[in-house]
Formats: sequence, C-alpha cells, structure tokens
Amino acid sequence: MSETEPAKAPSEPYDYYEKLIAAAGECAVKNNGEKPEGYDFSSVIYMKKDWDYGTLGYLIRDMDGNGTDELIFGGNADESGSWYDSIIYDVYTISDGELVHVLDGWERNRYFLCENGMIANEGASSAFDGSYSYFTFQGDRLSLMESVTWKYEGDDGSCVYYYTTESEPDTENAEIISAEQADAVIEKYVYERIPFIPFA
Repeated sequence: MSETEPAKAPSEPYDYYEKLIAAAGECAVKNNGEKPEGYDFSSVIYMKKDWDYGTLGYLIRDMDGNGTDELIFGGNADESGSWYDSIIYDVYTISDGELVHVLDGWERNRYFLCENGMIANEGASSAFDGSYSYFTFQGDRLSLMESVTWKYEGDDGSCVYYYTTESEPDTENAEIISAEQADAVIEKYVYERIPFIPFA
C-alpha cells in the first residue's frame, strides 16, 4: 500500500491498516534485515536483531480525538521500567482519504506518547549531543511546542543546554538555559505506557 492509495470507508477503521499490520508483522518475525518493497516502515521493524528492541507490535487508537484512528507501530520492553519501553517507531493516519506516514523513528530517534497527549521525541546524533522535543499532534501533522537540546562544548567538556519553541532543535537560534531549567521542561512530560499488540 502506498502513501497515496485511497483509503477504505471510514466505518471500518481496521481495514485502513490491515495490509500494513500484516506486512509489518511478517517483517518483525523474519527480522532478516531486508527492507520490504513498497513499505516505508521504520528500520527497527525489519532490521536484524543486533539489538534487543523488546516485543514489537501495533495499536490502533485515535491519538488526537478527531474521530480518525491512527495506526501505531512500537515496542514493549521485557521489563516495564526499561528506557525503551513503549517506544513509537511509526504512526500512520488517514487524511483526505489517503494514507499518511506521520512519523518514522529508530534507536537514536525515539518517539513516546505523553500522558497529556503530547508526542515526545528523544534524539541524538552522537554520544556528545541530544535533544528532547515535544509536539502536538493534530490531523496528520506534528507541531513543535518546545525543545531542549544539549551539547558537550568547550575545552572543559561542560554540557550546554539550549531551549527553543520556534523550530526543530537548532542551537544557533536557541536560548541558553541552565541544567535545572532543562530538567524542569523535561519533567513536565510523563510518558504513557502503551500495551502494543504483539506481531508474534
């Protein structure tokens, strides 16, 4: 199913996503590193198990309360307290009768659903920087509300924190804040534990 294939009647929301669930489930079980032709899943769904991503699965849920169910692919850790529990790797929705791939995550670009309905993203390009970004989700779009970025900078290797509400994490146009201010932003967002339906 392509991103532009017309959706089915809205009275049967599961039918929107039936082929996607079947294809993703097959990839997750095989887990042979082969990207499925015609699908745009997160690489975590089909990559070889060089890393333990827990139990991969799916959930159908109206995330923004607009009456349209979203299809979520993600994973549950074997231990509920683990840092990678309830990671969201893909979100699909239906907009104007078409399938839309809203987001695509992986191990260094992790999404979580917050208890207040926001979408959190934890990202990093190396061991020396990272970001915590928080988005609203409406229809088929994510809109950034605020973001904290950190980097190890300077000769002393100290960590500098940046805050922005204007765009994707961008230290050039962001405000420098303290570690305490950064923690205060991050602590506002409590992640929801999502019980994904296992593919296998």
